[in-house]
Amino acid sequence: MTTTETETVVTAVFHDTFHYAHTPDELAELIRTITNEPPRPVCEVYVWDRPCRSFREADGPEFPDGRLRVSVRPDGWAALNYVDPDAPNGALVDTYNPDSGDQPLPALPFDPDGIDFPASASIPLDQAREAIIEYCRTGTRPESVRWQPGYWF
Repeated sequence: MTTTETETVVTAVFHDTFHYAHTPDELAELIRTITNEPPRPVCEVYVWDRPCRSFREADGPEFPDGRLRVSVRPDGWAALNYVDPDAPNGALVDTYNPDSGDQPLPALPFDPDGIDFPASASIPLDQAREAIIEYCRTGTRPESVRWQPGYWF
């Protein structure tokens, strides 16, 4: 039997700006952009066998069912939201910081319309970076962080 390798493309969408990573070097740069120099505080990350396409494109829009939403604050905090309708381990979840009862945590924006993640979703940026790398590698919910039920807005 012959198998065909399928290229994986990571797409990060900052509002209406699409960034793509096809190679390991491009992926490292994209993760650096997401976590260190985001053009907007919230983005959505997709892992697929092709680039995502905007509704502005003639043959768009086109996205996979699953995605990771990332919210970053420059002071070292982040929150993640994972959604995949086909996932057996929870179709909609937010990161969970087990220390949320011990210290006040910042609430990060879920979207630009004024909706925030619960403060308990705020995790240190280094943990979020590790989870983003894992998601980009596997395309599935990262296991390197803890999760709590998310909410449909």
